[in-house]
Amino acid sequence: MFEHDRSASRGEMSCRGLYMFRHDNPLGNAPAHRLFERVKIKKNIPEAQPPRALGEYDVIVDREALPAGVTLEVRAA
Repeated sequence: MFEHDRSASRGEMSCRGLYMFRHDNPLGNAPAHRLFERVKIKKNIPEAQPPRALGEYDVIVDREALPAGVTLEVRAA
């Protein structure tokens, strides 16, 4: 996805995980913004300290009470 997309601001980026919401209905069962709000990224180091590695973040996914007709599939890179 990012193999040929390099810039000074991004350096080399790589995908670390994929979170897919699947809908039973081709038109969708829930608004995308409501589903995206279920995936949160939080630093697990002191606020004043800048993060230097992926392990300094926690990925928190709210899998409880997904809307009817929606399933979540997670794939680690």
